[in-house]
Amino acid sequence: MKKNRNTIVKAILLTVILIISSLAASCSSSAYTNYGWTGSVVDGDTIYVASQGKLTALQKDNGSVKWQREIEKDVAPASPLSCGMGAAASVIYADPVVSGDTVYVASYSGKIFAYNTASGNLLWKYPSEGYVEGIIGGLIIDNGLIYFAAVGGTVTALNIETQEVEWRYDTEDTIWASPCMDGDTLFVASYDKRLFAIDINSGNLKWDRPFETEGPITAAPIYDNGVVYIGSLDRGIYAIDAQSGQLIWEFNADSDAEYTPRNWFWATPLILDGVIYAPNMDGFVYIIDSTDGTLITALDMGNAMSSDPVLNEDRVIVATQHGDIYSINIENNTKFLLKSLDLTVQSSLYVDEGIVYVHTIKTENLYAINGGSGVVVWYYEVS
Repeated sequence: MKKNRNTIVKAILLTVILIISSLAASCSSSAYTNYGWTGSVVDGDTIYVASQGKLTALQKDNGSVKWQREIEKDVAPASPLSCGMGAAASVIYADPVVSGDTVYVASYSGKIFAYNTASGNLLWKYPSEGYVEGIIGGLIIDNGLIYFAAVGGTVTALNIETQEVEWRYDTEDTIWASPCMDGDTLFVASYDKRLFAIDINSGNLKWDRPFETEGPITAAPIYDNGVVYIGSLDRGIYAIDAQSGQLIWEFNADSDAEYTPRNWFWATPLILDGVIYAPNMDGFVYIIDSTDGTLITALDMGNAMSSDPVLNEDRVIVATQHGDIYSINIENNTKFLLKSLDLTVQSSLYVDEGIVYVHTIKTENLYAINGGSGVVVWYYEVS
């Protein structure tokens, strides 16, 4: 089995190299500009979406524009996710975050911007000059601090009032995933296959050593009842004791099983009442018992999934990369096709008051879809 897993990891690395190569090759074409895969967030009667170098505030009930601000362009180092110097400045992967009367946006150029929610006025930016490492994962705001992990591996606690750094921790890894927090612990997963537990008071590692999987991790960790769950590109889901960092169970590819993961767990799973809903790039949603990692069932959605699922009342909503939006009944694990958009979906989904918000890429639109009927309430053309 170990030999098989090593073969899987080698295949993953080869595939990642091919993906990065194709992204680099696409820089020579003007057909499509990479603007990231950011989702949206609702606060009150406003929905915020960041894309194409702009932050837009929309009226939640009809999609009309309240205000729009261009996010400052800074020249940051080129990377496999961007097309050279300057292009990275307008690329946004992290979802906006609202706290109080401020909406925060992290850009791949390596800056964090704070805007007033009512006026859209820029309140401050960090750093005020230059840039830090690019940010792909989302921000966590808690008790006057912003916690974020940069691509180069640095985890930072930033004071909102002073914009001064409280502490930094260098994982020495590459980080794409958003962190998650419980109590005084920040959980950070790396593209270099490791999960870190960091004390938010000191910025020091809490476990004896990071937990390690056999593949890169792009999905955010999720915490529930003393356990941290992560999905990996090694085709596994892991349950780790939050206090000790020890493995509790692992669900992974098993060639003898009726349903076995054939591809990556790129999206962040959703956990609800002891059940994990884990979309996979093989087109299946794996429904897993969180207590022991046994498979309850798997539902075929037909196409790869990299968007984080959301809960709408008693339904789990998932999206395929081809734009098919499905609703899963949590009582009987049956699926229902809500809407087929026939557009690329890679961003996180968001739900508020029964409306599912879907941000498509390439042809960029933001859709507000009724989570029960699948009717499009409105859509906004981001492009």
